[in-house]
Amino acid sequence: MSSPLHTFKEEAREHLENLENALLVLEDNPYDTEQISLAFRAMHTIKGAGGMVGMDHLSYFTHHLETFFEYVRSGDITLTAEMISLVLESSDHISALLQEMNPSTELKVISESLIKRCEKYTPKKDINDTVTPMPLNDHDLSVGTSTENEVECWAITLIPNQTTFKDGFDLIPLLKELKSLGSCQIKTTLVGFEWTLYDPQLSYLHVDVLLATSAGRNAIDDVFIFVQDDWNIQCQRVDIDESDRLGDLLVDKGLVSSDAIDQLIETQPKIGEVLTQSGLIDPSMVKKTLDEQAFVRGERQLKAPPTEEQTIRIPVGKLDMLMNLVGELVIAQVRLEQIASEVLNDDLTSVAEELSRLSTELRDTAFDIRMLPIGTTFGRFKRLIRDLNRELGKSVRLETYGAETELDKMVLDKLGDPLVHLLRNSMDHGVERPDVRELAGKNTEGVIVLSATHSEGQILITIRDDGAGLNTQKIEAKAIERGLIKPGHGLNEEALHQLIFEPGFSTADSVSDVSGRGVGMDVVRTSIESLRGRIRIQSQLGLGTQISIYLPMTLAIIEGLMVRVSDQRYVIPLTVVEECLETLGSEMTQDDGARLIEKRGELISCVRLREFFSVEGEMPLIEQTVVTRSSHLRLGITVDEVIGQHQTVIKSLGKLYQKTPGLMGATITGNGNVAMILDVNELADEIARNRSELQTGRYHHDA
Repeated sequence: MSSPLHTFKEEAREHLENLENALLVLEDNPYDTEQISLAFRAMHTIKGAGGMVGMDHLSYFTHHLETFFEYVRSGDITLTAEMISLVLESSDHISALLQEMNPSTELKVISESLIKRCEKYTPKKDINDTVTPMPLNDHDLSVGTSTENEVECWAITLIPNQTTFKDGFDLIPLLKELKSLGSCQIKTTLVGFEWTLYDPQLSYLHVDVLLATSAGRNAIDDVFIFVQDDWNIQCQRVDIDESDRLGDLLVDKGLVSSDAIDQLIETQPKIGEVLTQSGLIDPSMVKKTLDEQAFVRGERQLKAPPTEEQTIRIPVGKLDMLMNLVGELVIAQVRLEQIASEVLNDDLTSVAEELSRLSTELRDTAFDIRMLPIGTTFGRFKRLIRDLNRELGKSVRLETYGAETELDKMVLDKLGDPLVHLLRNSMDHGVERPDVRELAGKNTEGVIVLSATHSEGQILITIRDDGAGLNTQKIEAKAIERGLIKPGHGLNEEALHQLIFEPGFSTADSVSDVSGRGVGMDVVRTSIESLRGRIRIQSQLGLGTQISIYLPMTLAIIEGLMVRVSDQRYVIPLTVVEECLETLGSEMTQDDGARLIEKRGELISCVRLREFFSVEGEMPLIEQTVVTRSSHLRLGITVDEVIGQHQTVIKSLGKLYQKTPGLMGATITGNGNVAMILDVNELADEIARNRSELQTGRYHHDA
């Protein structure tokens, strides 16, 4: 069980992250009351909890920082960039204090120095006076705030003119415009319609619309501005309280008297049925009023604050153990399915199917537990760019998109350092200084865009800047100088750009505190490849650079397509599979490794696994080619037989096979044998590299 101190430190780090994110927002909008309150709550919680677990100096320091920020909440102080830098520095100091139960003298001196600097910005009051936190009301710090209009519910009845369709009017665009105003419910009925007298050019439509919107009555009237003279249009605001009964609603509408309801309610429990059966009101009007009541109640439930879901902290080691056990369960389930198919016992087959369903649900639930939005790491990158702007004398804005994109926690944890390296390089080598950008006709403020999205069953993370771009000629000259390539190599521009990931490679003219030593980019590639990912570079001189990182969604279990070559089994990740084709085994592979197949008029490069992995055995007359697509390329993988879909638990390869091109891991099949899992991207790269070496006879580079 975790100790209270350990739990406090974990929670304190989360509060510091929230504090840092709030401060970065306040730098652009110092009057954002929500962010001010968020920052204050973070400090207040750390102060109180720190004292409870015995970290007295941490609580003492945070108390003074909290008091300083209370002046910000009360409006006595307006935040400036210098103040935010001071609070960020204090946040870093709190992080350092978290590491030591009894801080050193040096740390205590830093604490007092930061407290004195805070006092310089406070009004002439005693900084140690206890300030009672008061909640901000709607009038406090009103700059930059706005009040939303109240949402109202409207009942709208539309009866188009009978000649509407003859005159060329279309009802659909009007209904779409109504839906754009807010939440909308539409019901249509036919009025006066008889088959014997039906005229397809006439309109028999009667439309009832329930609309919840904050746009107001005028916006609704504007929708019907071109048809209001010809159509019968009724619009009435619906004011229904939660406690309103159907009878009261019908009386309010003037559809029935209250005396009639009182007389009948004693004999029948349901007022709607009573009124209908008594002939006092048309059944459709009862139904319409009930619909209005249900609609308004539904809108109010949507507006109601959601119930806060309870959470529990679980150590990462336990999650890893859970995933391992789920993986072993999947292997056992596959084994049971194979036995059931061999024994042909109905009861065993039924149990195998039920276990398959349960294991799939358990697998998906375990995945969801481990998935975290990548946006949880975006805050640290905004702080990084802010600090580098000051250090390098540049003006760069970081834009982030796709913060809600989820990644496996293991992947997310290992991804942080590579992204930091790439952002630092974009800042130092990519985006120019403001004066240089101005001379080049660019905006003096540079932009770095960090985005994450789902792409073809993978996670695509891109870092794009509008800086100077990569100097291909300089990279080429440096690579020749270091012996990485030879003159006349025949490499394209993208292949040359990939050389910046070589160990020790750098084109920087001087070494700075940020980069230039030739270390870091090779670590980036190694880290991404260890996550079974790949990295691509696209750059234009003078326009900027885009780095794309493709990552699997999980490192544990995938859906795969199992194939056979002779007596060997291989698994192709199902996310990259497009289709399967029959091809002739008599088609030979050329000396340079090239082999093409035609698919609906398109030529696709192929690899025969039998030849690539030197598998012995007789080649069948009819082969199967699995067409795959991953990132930017298509590749056909030719095998003897396609067996079918297979839940694949990924196991790491031993040291002997880790460097084998085209393999990402292995899995255990239902009969206990081992099947290799193919890395389609690496397979395609290896084939392209082999062809290049065969064709030129001059370039060789070990992956």
